[in-house]
Amino acid sequence: MTYANTLPDSVIRLCRSFNACALTLTLLVCLDIFVLPKSNRFEKVVAIEQHYVMNRSRYSRRPHKTYLDNTILITENFRYPYTRKAQNFDASKADSIRLVTTCLFGIVRTGYMKPHGAEMELKQTAGMFGTLSFIPVAFGLVAAFGVAMRHNKEQLLNAAVMNLLLILVKLFIDGYIFDFLAKLLY
Repeated sequence: MTYANTLPDSVIRLCRSFNACALTLTLLVCLDIFVLPKSNRFEKVVAIEQHYVMNRSRYSRRPHKTYLDNTILITENFRYPYTRKAQNFDASKADSIRLVTTCLFGIVRTGYMKPHGAEMELKQTAGMFGTLSFIPVAFGLVAAFGVAMRHNKEQLLNAAVMNLLLILVKLFIDGYIFDFLAKLLY
């Protein structure tokens, strides 16, 4: 696999700087999440989206809703997905919620609401702090690997391509790609 030796030096320098920027971004996000203080924001709920699991009938092949998977509270500035099955109260009647966010990037850690006078947490299962936490961890590990392999051209190129793919996956999961395509089409 000598494809990396045929590339010009400008591409190798671009991959080195891309991996260094990815590692810097990872360190900034870790600093923001784990070290810097959190801020509380009280947000008014503007709309509620409900996502159902759709299955096709075995015989008629018509789609039908089976159960509610996630509910997203859309506030003025954020979208907060939570799992309705894990709650012991009806959070869809909320008019405002308290969100705990980070200082630098505004990443929403948790959300709280007061349904019966007592403040209760809105539980998330899918998210960057739940089941999808492997994406930023893999991004940081690949970035560190790319910076460590700055003299091995093939591994440097592989790390840059993998980080680019992980960025696209992250943007796809967060819905930014859909928003971008919708703005292009309309």
